[in-house]
Amino acid sequence: MSRRTIFLAVISLVAGFAAGWFACPPAAPPADDAPTTTVAWRDGLGARPVFVDVTAASGIDFVHENGQSGEFQYLEIMGGGVALFDYDRDGRLDIYFVNGNRIGSDASPEIRNRLYRNEGDLRFTDATERAGVGDAGYGQGCCAGDYDGDGDDDLYVTNHGPNVLYQNAGDGTFTEVAKAAGVDDAGWGQSCSFLDYDLDGDLDLYVQNYLTLAPGEGKGSEIRVGNEIVRDYPSPIGFRGSPDRLLRNDGGDKFTDVTRESGLFQADGKGMGVACADFDQDGHVDIFVANDSAPNFYFRGLPGGKFVEDGLIAGVAFNDAGVPEASMGVDIGDYDRDGRMDLIVPCLARQFFTLYRNAGERFVDVSVPSGLARATARATGFNASFLDYDDDGDLDIFFANGGVRANELAPASASYIERYGIADILVANDGNGRFVDASADAGPYFASARIGRGSATGDLDGDGDVDVVISNLADRPVVLRNDTAGGHWLALELVDRRGRRNPFGARLRVVAGEVTQHAVVHGAVSYLSQSERRPRFGIGSASAASEVEIIWPGGVRQMLRDVAADQVLVVREREG
Repeated sequence: MSRRTIFLAVISLVAGFAAGWFACPPAAPPADDAPTTTVAWRDGLGARPVFVDVTAASGIDFVHENGQSGEFQYLEIMGGGVALFDYDRDGRLDIYFVNGNRIGSDASPEIRNRLYRNEGDLRFTDATERAGVGDAGYGQGCCAGDYDGDGDDDLYVTNHGPNVLYQNAGDGTFTEVAKAAGVDDAGWGQSCSFLDYDLDGDLDLYVQNYLTLAPGEGKGSEIRVGNEIVRDYPSPIGFRGSPDRLLRNDGGDKFTDVTRESGLFQADGKGMGVACADFDQDGHVDIFVANDSAPNFYFRGLPGGKFVEDGLIAGVAFNDAGVPEASMGVDIGDYDRDGRMDLIVPCLARQFFTLYRNAGERFVDVSVPSGLARATARATGFNASFLDYDDDGDLDIFFANGGVRANELAPASASYIERYGIADILVANDGNGRFVDASADAGPYFASARIGRGSATGDLDGDGDVDVVISNLADRPVVLRNDTAGGHWLALELVDRRGRRNPFGARLRVVAGEVTQHAVVHGAVSYLSQSERRPRFGIGSASAASEVEIIWPGGVRQMLRDVAADQVLVVREREG
């Protein structure tokens, strides 16, 4: 347990709690031989990234409301999420935005979440009213999944207050059933994810809670910013955390809380991101929880639907220096193409966003040798998304960034965005598992500062490359169209024998040319958000994948050969 002895863990934990959300480790990136911010772009593959802000022409008129009152209540600085999912099964990804509201008695039923139907060509229409999904609670996050097994994705929304579950009727409308289903948790909900923890074929639900904090509590205090005294948001250190919940699907319209009996109960979690997958490939679902200014949790799955908290041994409770970080969202992906799912976790400025490489039995923090520490040291990140923006066969990373502490260079008279805005970051994978900051080359959007929170990735316009949607605090969202001149691609729409699309836990291996890639079908990850769940692979210059292997939940292996590129292929699970 190099650098992670029990003694160091205890010392680091105490130091982490004392430092709080606004801890500032060394301001300069650590010295290393990682690539700098310049990229030697090749012609064709490995192309220069090109992203274009098409929000104005998209028809999306959503504006996030956080209830700013001038008192800097903690609740104002958190939320909101976004989900990309095909709610009406027309083959196009729709967009759901989670809104906040005014706080306490000032809340308005007119401030609601919004659903936008994808009409094609990156044009969207507001379908909230007809669909019946305009919840007016103080929203945080969301996730989608077919919990009732009828072939349509249902939608779960977390709130500061009672959560909601929208059951998809299959005709473009939803019915709110949270209380009847037993999933109307009334804490401070954060990220959530559908999963199949007990491997019985139906989707269970993991619901994350953050702090024990009532509306009106957690007001800001005066701090010094440069030479001025300003009011600013508090740190989470002074508040108690809340336990997450694991809700078992009982095979009908009811869920049962099995948090304690499964071994998942932690009284003082401060979760902001969750990722569920079989990370150690032992046949059982594991759960990673990103905690804010506290050790992360790693619930290792055991037989019989049980878990043991193993974050310290697994190498993810602390970063490589033995320090708990202000971990925000999380995403998973095989960035080094070794067949194992890795973790990327953004955090506060000067903490360096953390890349945990999955080494089999444990994870290793490779933020410095991968170049990620250098690229992200000065940003505060809330969401991370693995994506192959140029379809060259390796995973790059997009970070949605936004501040939680007033910019020390901004005067007290500065606008909200000027005080808390931070530019988003795109880092490119060089094919050898090292990353360089490609933001300056990716388009004008990456030069602008916003207060990014949730974000999601998916092919919104059906052209084969991955687009990005960002939800910004107290502001309009952004839709980024990917115009990169990248390589060939292949997407798979998996349908199991029960008719469920993209079943949780399916594993895929794709061989194209000299490159082998791996992916898993998982639930929502990131901060409060959900990206496209359909497995998607960039295959570079190859015109076909020589092998596509699918291992379905339950163990059935299915092999496809010579699969043509540049298509969405529907694959149905075979018998036996």
